[in-house]
Amino acid sequence: MEQLVLTVPSMWADHHVIAVRDLLRDEEGVAVTAASALDARLSLTYDPARTDPQRIAARLEAAGYPAGGPAGTSAETPAPPSNKPAWARTASRVTTTDPADLSMSGDHRKY
Repeated sequence: MEQLVLTVPSMWADHHVIAVRDLLRDEEGVAVTAASALDARLSLTYDPARTDPQRIAARLEAAGYPAGGPAGTSAETPAPPSNKPAWARTASRVTTTDPADLSMSGDHRKY
């Protein structure tokens, strides 16, 4: 078994992690060991007799999750899509958010 670590810039939220893991679960000879939305990183082991990194990358790309290269490379990570409400684009916000709520917000909540 060989180890492969890839950056996957479009895997920026938990539902993307689940989609990537489900996608590679069906790939012959691949075992996902870790996938992180925080790092946009995918770690897996694969059997070189049954598949190769190019085939894995092609499968990811076909599903909309192109690999940015081996982890640690300087590939530019695109920002997540913006789905801000209309008031955020047209005016300023007049309310404030409690700092305690802000410290627990985002994809990596601290429960």
